[in-house]
Amino acid sequence: MRGLRRVRSGTNSPMQPPSWVRSGRRWNMIEKQAIASGSDRARYDDRIVYLPRVDLLRPGDILLTRNAEAERRRDMKQSDIIQRMTGGRFSHALICSSPPAFIEAVGSGVSILSMARSFTHDVENVRLLRLPDADIAARAAQLAQDEVGRDYSVARAVGSILPVELVERMVRDHGTFCSALVGQAFARAGAAQFAATPADRITPATIEKLKGLEDLTETVFRPKLAPNNLEEMSALDGDRAPTLSSEQTRISADCARKLWPRATAITEEYSELDLEVVPTLYGILRFVTKAVENRDDIGGNRHTGFDQALAELDCELAAFIRASRLSALFRDISAHDDAILQRNLRESFQVRPDIDVEAMRAFLVAGRAMYEARSQSVQNWQDWGLERSAAMAAWAEIDQVAANATRLRNLVVEEVLVRLGIPLP
Repeated sequence: MRGLRRVRSGTNSPMQPPSWVRSGRRWNMIEKQAIASGSDRARYDDRIVYLPRVDLLRPGDILLTRNAEAERRRDMKQSDIIQRMTGGRFSHALICSSPPAFIEAVGSGVSILSMARSFTHDVENVRLLRLPDADIAARAAQLAQDEVGRDYSVARAVGSILPVELVERMVRDHGTFCSALVGQAFARAGAAQFAATPADRITPATIEKLKGLEDLTETVFRPKLAPNNLEEMSALDGDRAPTLSSEQTRISADCARKLWPRATAITEEYSELDLEVVPTLYGILRFVTKAVENRDDIGGNRHTGFDQALAELDCELAAFIRASRLSALFRDISAHDDAILQRNLRESFQVRPDIDVEAMRAFLVAGRAMYEARSQSVQNWQDWGLERSAAMAAWAEIDQVAANATRLRNLVVEEVLVRLGIPLP
């Protein structure tokens, strides 16, 4: 989807900020980082890196990584320690929710990382694994999506390699860590390989050594000349670029802090429903819909109290969703993608367009799948009955905004490919 890098004149000296920056005007974090890293740009000229084929990704795919190229030596040392302590080759784990999005638990909380804006310096620093059972993998992907916004737990991460009795005394939070998130999602989805080990004891090495997972690393990651905008991309084996999705993590965490205690009180009061609630926005939203569906399982004459408690939670969640920046945030994310697409659209009019055609085709395939999934999700909830939950009605509106933005991006990509005379996938 991007132009590929060639040696440029003057790249051995730091890039000069444009005049509007030198005059004191503000600029966004991503642009600021690109300017600050200008002196390092030359090292990527004519360099081969590995880019993921996002069209080959599937929900539930597992990505293992290790930090081998970070600017801060402390980050690489931490990765090395995890590898040594666990006896594996990797220190981090992610799971694909809906291509190209992957879910990961990092210091700021459970977040979303786009593979369309990621690369690895060396294919040996990553491993892409797939469970052959597509239904279980898709279910695990959905469960992982519910975790976005959950706190990261340093104590649980450290506890995964300590004696169990020490962990039980040490851990007092409701957070998670990278490989536990992946392991729990698959165990709850019905993957026997993961159910054999408690989630809090699963490390990247545990996943790496599991039987029955297909290794698709060499198929998905292809060597390419470094893209022109590499400094704006995240290195899977190094430093991550700032992304707008971090705001989504913060919003979800804020929702959990505000509403999770109320939802938990309902689960305790009406324990016969056997419901659980994940401390995230998605988790509370899913709890509300499940509670609506299971209302008839309440024993005795307690329906009135349950209906009142659930209605209060539902209305408060709906108000939170509508007052949050989620709609604006998804539009901002789309605008960032649109800027890249508009660059390719302009380039397509040139005699010798500088466009990575393979990446464009892959982006279109992933975009079509994403649009279909989002549209189907909206339709499913409409069939379920949006009048049953004010919160779900509010969320469906946001989901529709995201679906429409995806459709428009797909149309731009199709236009570029047609203009270049490339057959549409």
